[in-house]
Amino acid sequence: MSHPEKTKVAVVTGGASGIGRRTVERLLAEQWQVWALDVSQERLARMDQELGAGGHLRTLGCDVTDEAGVQRAFAAIRSATGGIDALVCSAGAIRPGPLTSHSAGDLDLMLAVNVKGPWLCVREALPALRLGASVEAPARIVFVGSVTGMMPKAGSGFYGATKSALHALASVFAVELAPSGITVNVVAPGTVDTPMRDQVLSASRASGYQTYGTSPLGRIARPDDVAGAVLYLLSDAARYVNGAVLPVDGGSRAALN
Repeated sequence: MSHPEKTKVAVVTGGASGIGRRTVERLLAEQWQVWALDVSQERLARMDQELGAGGHLRTLGCDVTDEAGVQRAFAAIRSATGGIDALVCSAGAIRPGPLTSHSAGDLDLMLAVNVKGPWLCVREALPALRLGASVEAPARIVFVGSVTGMMPKAGSGFYGATKSALHALASVFAVELAPSGITVNVVAPGTVDTPMRDQVLSASRASGYQTYGTSPLGRIARPDDVAGAVLYLLSDAARYVNGAVLPVDGGSRAALN
């Protein structure tokens, strides 16, 4: 007698906007149960109303920079689901501008969201990720990094530094967690058509920041392009991929090289 396949469970931070939201939508389409975490209750409520997803979508307010809040969120997830199969850390923050023009608060924010947040989420997700994980069928962690973390540029120095740090964390996590049957990888987008890009462009005149612009493919990325790469890293096809940083930039980095 065949048994129905177990529904996979994913947690997506920054799940109500941009790349995170599109990743949630793609996972729901593939019949995952998804917990979307976001700092904005308003965005979560709107997503709940728009997607619903027959009970496969759960939303939870969570500030990834708040240690106690992250602990509460993952305790609630463990209580409701037991194990989880994937963690996607998509929450991010950017403050463009020359290095000397930033306030200490700008740096604190980017470090907190882009580095401390993913670290906290991995730490709190580990007990649930380890349940049922094996070297042959690993649980997955995917960080949303940035091409700017691979090739820093003027006007985006601190953002690039925090994404470089995130890439480094992923490499170390990939080695440390592999014996537990957990892989850790990064997708590194270039310019993506998201609300974060709109925020950056509105401040670009004053900051001197310039986006990568259109890629050699003649356009910027859409959230779906990045979500597709995330889903690849969560798929059976990528079960032996570990510690990778995958640029998703239409060839922008190659062209600049």
